Amino acid sequence: MKKKFIMLSFVAAAIAGCSKDHFNAAEVGPGADNLTANQPTFNNEFSTQPYKLNVIYFLPQDVEPFADFKRRISTILLQTQGFFAENLEREGFGRTSFGLDLLAENLLNIDTVRGEYAQDYYSYSGGGSKIIPEIEQFFAENKHRKKSEHTLVIVPSRSGDPLNPGGVPFYGLGKYCFALDYPYMDVQYLGQDDVYGNLATKWIGGLIHELGHGLNAPHNKERKSEQPTLGTALMGSGNHTYGKNPTFITAASAATFANSQTFSKVERTDWYDKVTHNLSKLNAKFENGSIIIDGQFSSDHTVTDINFYHDPAPSGGNKDYDTPTWTVKPDGDTFHVVSPLSDFYTLDGLYQLRIRFYHENGSSKTYSFQYEFINGIPQLDDVVIKELLSRDGWSILEADSEEDTGAAAKMLDGDQGSVWHTEWKQTLPNHPHHFVLDMGAETTVDGFAFLNRSNLNGAIKDCEVFTSNDNINWTSQGTYTLKEQTSWQYIKLPSTASARYMKLVTANCYGGFSYTHLAEIGAYSD
Repeated sequence: MKKKFIMLSFVAAAIAGCSKDHFNAAEVGPGADNLTANQPTFNNEFSTQPYKLNVIYFLPQDVEPFADFKRRISTILLQTQGFFAENLEREGFGRTSFGLDLLAENLLNIDTVRGEYAQDYYSYSGGGSKIIPEIEQFFAENKHRKKSEHTLVIVPSRSGDPLNPGGVPFYGLGKYCFALDYPYMDVQYLGQDDVYGNLATKWIGGLIHELGHGLNAPHNKERKSEQPTLGTALMGSGNHTYGKNPTFITAASAATFANSQTFSKVERTDWYDKVTHNLSKLNAKFENGSIIIDGQFSSDHTVTDINFYHDPAPSGGNKDYDTPTWTVKPDGDTFHVVSPLSDFYTLDGLYQLRIRFYHENGSSKTYSFQYEFINGIPQLDDVVIKELLSRDGWSILEADSEEDTGAAAKMLDGDQGSVWHTEWKQTLPNHPHHFVLDMGAETTVDGFAFLNRSNLNGAIKDCEVFTSNDNINWTSQGTYTLKEQTSWQYIKLPSTASARYMKLVTANCYGGFSYTHLAEIGAYSD
């Protein structure tokens, strides 16, 4: 009790003693480095890397920094830099980590940016998206301070209670990530079995977890076989164990970081530029207690690493903390991965398989598939990519509804980013929606193929398929439920059909919207 009183008294004095007058030019505002051409070199093993993590201490108009923030945050991030390096080296990516802009051997060049509004404006909910434009403006006015595309933003806690910090953005938003500062955020408390140690694990571990997001990594969980020796995955629940119990970076996260700009030892002018990538073949099977996946791809940029995320439903978004992962290097333009079921935590229900390709310029391309466990056995028939019939001479004859930016003809342009989209701007017609495909001549088909856009809200769910040779007399080929996935999926007709025309009629969509959409339509013959 006496210790608590002394510590709280210290915090009160520290907060009262913090004022702008105590800060030098290196701690406040634009041009924070004030360095000359004779900038010293440092022994930090990553100091010569061309790209550095931008570190911003963001202050609302009515907030002052907590005492000693530059030293505390510098120590945290320098230790984190080493933590990343050790883990990437263990996973075979060499001893590499994110770069940091240094003022001295143990001191980061942290920019303090003063916000335009008071702290209430930058609350946890929505505050991050309000801060980003102001930091972008700071970078526009101080171009020499933007060292990469990745930025960590730290905001002082606004709770008023040093032992219960909070109230500010704490999450990842693209290549931005947000964390908080509070008076006791110091690595000296990590591992202590008391309130200060628990807070350090929560908020320092949380900062490192969110930094992982800002460096492109999604959530994922340690495999069962990794848990006894390596502990808890940082991008899983590691923000609750860091500093207390073994915490590590999985191979999938290591691959993500290794392909992040701030880890690069060479300069490029095409970081994160769009790549042209196609997953042309894919087969999955269950054999000897494992899911075995083989595939082939093409790309206009070198693929460096491929991650496989097995995500039990509900999947995606913030529902993927429980996702075991595997990582392989491509073998030319092919890949092969084995995922033993002994490394899964549950062998029941739906799963989403996401295959993510990382390219040498940092860009990634993700394909998603659904499969289901029945009686402990994965049903992998839908984890497949088939060879499609040529679409030369194909056209869309009609659609009941299309938006001005979502013409039905876009289902045949080969671009997953351009889609048929029913009206939603001015009018919002309800289901059923339909379109008619003309294959140009009578064609033998065993089934049809569908490709959704990356945003699955409104994707076609239940539908009926008809075929015809005259666009007048139609034969129903059955009702189907399409999957909520972003890679090609297939429906097999009851029997081989010979037809020129196909009509699809929707019954509903995912999300229960009135509108729907589709990126590409195709057909196959077994």
